[in-house]
Amino acid sequence: MKKPKPKRKQTYRSPESRARQLAGLSGVRIEDHVMGTGIQKINGAGPLASVSEDVRKQIIDLYCKGMSLRAIEEITGLSRQVCMEVKQTALDHDSQFRNAMFKVNLRGKLQSVVESAADRVAELMPEMSAKDSVLALGIAFDKVMSMDKNNGPDTLHQHIHMHAPAELNNAFMAALKPKDE
Repeated sequence: MKKPKPKRKQTYRSPESRARQLAGLSGVRIEDHVMGTGIQKINGAGPLASVSEDVRKQIIDLYCKGMSLRAIEEITGLSRQVCMEVKQTALDHDSQFRNAMFKVNLRGKLQSVVESAADRVAELMPEMSAKDSVLALGIAFDKVMSMDKNNGPDTLHQHIHMHAPAELNNAFMAALKPKDE
């Protein structure tokens, strides 16, 4: 009686193919959990296969600078879908990019609030008292300065020269003095 040949142990082309098989049996998509597996550069498939790493970095930098999607499309020459896919992948896997996008979005919202408030102050300016006008000017100036101070290493030094009635000048100078405790 002949001995049966031992069965050859099944081998896989790569550990990734074995992982894909096991994940598929469990109903799990690897692409949802492991960054970069949706990019199939071997056969040229996948939504991000045509985008190089340098272009991805450029797209992320443009988003961090607050550029709109349309502007990014024009600069890079890529489609809307690819730019949005790069952004979504970065949001899913890069916490620094998430924080930068939060700041960009918050700055945009604050900018629209400031513009609306400035329009309203400009409407009311003729009816405001001198004191209210000076306060509005000071607050607006401080907000603009605080928004711009983080843009670069340059320090901007401003002087304000006011020509107003003596009563208003005295009140303004008194407000600038440190309070005694």
